[in-house]
Formats: sequence, C-alpha cells, structure tokens
Amino acid sequence: MVIVDADYNCIYVDIGYQGRVSDGGVFQNCELYQRLTNNALNVPAPRALFGRRNEVPYVFVGDAAFPLTENLMKPYQGTYVRGSPERIFNYRLSRSRRIVENAFGIMSSVFRVLRKPMLLEADKATLIVMTVACLHNFLRKSKSFRGIYTPVEAVDREMEGSTISGT
Repeated sequence: MVIVDADYNCIYVDIGYQGRVSDGGVFQNCELYQRLTNNALNVPAPRALFGRRNEVPYVFVGDAAFPLTENLMKPYQGTYVRGSPERIFNYRLSRSRRIVENAFGIMSSVFRVLRKPMLLEADKATLIVMTVACLHNFLRKSKSFRGIYTPVEAVDREMEGSTISGT
C-alpha cells in the first residue's frame, strides 16, 4: 500500500501483504490505520478553504474499499444522474485518486520487476519494492532526471479551459 502526494511522490509505503488481500483489508492492518484511528498522525486541524468560511478536515483519498472516516474520504456508492452533486463529487475524487494509479503506472513502466509476481523470499521482495519507491522519489525530485523519468505527458493534468461536469 502506498500513499502518494499530489506530485506523485511516495510519502508512505507498507509492503508485505499478498495481492489478493483487498485494499481495505491491507489498510486496516497497517500502522497508518492504527495511527489515524488513534489521532497519532499529527494531521493538521480543520481549516477553511481559500475564499470559504466553513472549516474542512485534511483527508486521505481512497476508493470504495476503504472506510469513511473524518480523515479518509471515499466515493459515494451507486450510480447517480449526470450533473448531480454526488456524481460531480465522485468524478473529482476519482481525479485525485488517479494520481496514485499513475504513480504505480510510472514505477511499473520503468521498474519492470513490478510487472509480475516476484518469486523471491518476502524480505527480498520487500527490499526491492522499497528500493523502487525510493528511486521513484529520487527521480521525481531530481532536476536532472525528472523530465526524463516522467515526461509531461506521463502525468495527469487539467486541460486549460476545461470544465468539470461530472461526466
């Protein structure tokens, strides 16, 4: 399980669960979940968004497999009519979730060892995956390699002049 920031950098990595375990199951068994549940992550206090008065909490974004909590947001379940607030919310949430999917795509396209099951001892596989995450962050932050490792067309971005309609 990986948490990725808005710039595609891995900020939390938990390795060791088999791929057949659901994202929600992995999350509920990792240290991050325990710390989030016990308010031990030092998540900033809720603040008003720019130009708004109501305070909103800082949140992590997950898919439907994750539990909904004060600091964990997930999409509305079900299907909603075009233009409804729920559909627009789900669309915007999915755009933010795509960042982590794209980060995995970037890593697996460069580090091909991630494309298939590793027939290694668990500790060696863990070391390889953590090394890939560290190399990914290094290459993303490097002025010399960032454009080569992740060219502009490899990352998600908002098209200038586009509108969000929840389609």
